[in-house]
Amino acid sequence: MHLQPPLWIQQYRRAYFAGDFIASIIVALLLIPQGLAYAQLAGLPPMAGLFASIAPLLIYGFFGSSMTQSVGPMAITSAMTATALTPLAAPGSAQYLILAATLSLLSGLLLSIFGLLKLGQITRFLSLPVVQGFSAGTALLIALGQVGGLVGTVWRGDTLPALMQQLPNALNHLQVSSLAFGLSSLLLMWLSGAPSASLLRYLGINSQHADLASKVLPLLTMLLIGLALASHGGHAEIKTLGNLNSLDFKLQSFSFAPGTLQSLFMPALLIGLAGFLQSITVAQSIANSRQQHIDANRELLALGNCNIAAAAVGGMPVSGGFSRTVVNTNAGAQTPLAGMLSAIWIIVAICLLLPLLSYLPTALLAATIILATSKMISLAQLKLAWQFDRRDGIAWIMTFAGVLLTGPMTGIAVGVGIAILLYLLRSQQPHIAVVGRVPQSEHYRNVLRHQVETTPSITAIRIDENLFFANISTILGKIDAELAQRAETSDLVLILSAVNNIDFSAVNALKSWLAQLNNKGIALHLAEVKGPVLDTLKHGDFLQQLQNPPFISTHAAMLALQPQINEDYTI
Repeated sequence: MHLQPPLWIQQYRRAYFAGDFIASIIVALLLIPQGLAYAQLAGLPPMAGLFASIAPLLIYGFFGSSMTQSVGPMAITSAMTATALTPLAAPGSAQYLILAATLSLLSGLLLSIFGLLKLGQITRFLSLPVVQGFSAGTALLIALGQVGGLVGTVWRGDTLPALMQQLPNALNHLQVSSLAFGLSSLLLMWLSGAPSASLLRYLGINSQHADLASKVLPLLTMLLIGLALASHGGHAEIKTLGNLNSLDFKLQSFSFAPGTLQSLFMPALLIGLAGFLQSITVAQSIANSRQQHIDANRELLALGNCNIAAAAVGGMPVSGGFSRTVVNTNAGAQTPLAGMLSAIWIIVAICLLLPLLSYLPTALLAATIILATSKMISLAQLKLAWQFDRRDGIAWIMTFAGVLLTGPMTGIAVGVGIAILLYLLRSQQPHIAVVGRVPQSEHYRNVLRHQVETTPSITAIRIDENLFFANISTILGKIDAELAQRAETSDLVLILSAVNNIDFSAVNALKSWLAQLNNKGIALHLAEVKGPVLDTLKHGDFLQQLQNPPFISTHAAMLALQPQINEDYTI
């Protein structure tokens, strides 16, 4: 079988190279501190983050559908990795590394299988408020958890209650010098970011160039501090990464023991879904702005393969990153070649800058994580969700609280449960409308919203929801209430134009209800039944119990039930 190169390679133009080349350098400069920081967040050696940043960038170009997606370690998936593995092994131990690699491998395999099965729309299980609440809650936990590393004290925990329990002990071991250095590091890294962009714009620098410079300045700041420490042989009170040059690259080992696979399966699934959700969201956003197309199934397969590759070389999960992808796009990237070149620059950096990276203070990496995750906490999103629909606001709050109280792993499961529960609750409160005829037309509209004409003996009701076990009783109860107000009704027309699905429970409920209508002397008729619903109804004998086959339109039903009317007759 002849393997075709990706379409973007076949259509590549020389004019694309300059943008790809410049973007690759900028993204590599951004990935280096993030890779180091997120590896520590996951409980892995810092170099694991750099190794896990290389292979996925190379792999994605052959499988992904986004032209500017940047794949690598991410804060949320790294935090979820630590949460999943800490109960099973000590962070940094040999067993922990094996479990991390196995977790990444399982996550990658699951995503690849989902891609092959064309399950790209799996993210529909999560509503936007649930996603936002999960991201904000996880980001806050990550930021709080990094405060210990920032100020040089021990303060760890994967839930808010666990962090609060350790707060008194952390305060007792707090040193003024460590606190001062940590806060200074946070301020310096912050000034190197957005404020530096504002200053550059004030000095007349192009806005796009100023924003890109602000992405590079934090790394340059870190390298200058590392260089200063290296020139003085380090500082006893400042904790640094250290010993990076002794961490030689080697392929990771995996554990396929049944007990291990059972313990890691659910975390691997949740980490994979969380990573895919991040990736597909930013990829679709960028593609829409460029009039490009994103294939969700290809993204699943691509991200799965990236995680498999990352598991082999770095042992930690990866996903598409929002900030890196936006930077990659704004820097002029045109194709995945930019990501592939970024991987090469990271390799060059490992070869040339490794001794210098060893002197990077861990407080600077903690500051990097805190600043990155703080951007994910947006109360404006909660305000918008609450104003739009209080149920969406409640979903945001409950998911946010669930993550804080139970941790990211359980929190995302809570989010999925809330999304499904909200769907069921909304489906249990369906909308129905009694309709009448717009004068001198064949159109029928809600009697409460339009000036329409009705006839006392015929009641036409439109059902605006799918019919299934959870809502059929509510719908029939609402219809009975409407019929109770219309004692002269002899014919009831149910308009099913908005019904896309009907299940076995709903059909059986309709059959029992039909007998009740017959006892009241009311004939039931159906109109505007969609093909899939009609196919389902044909499997039983419900249609045979009706006086007439389903009518093609509401107007056709009215004409059949009142033969004397014609096109000019107003009902």
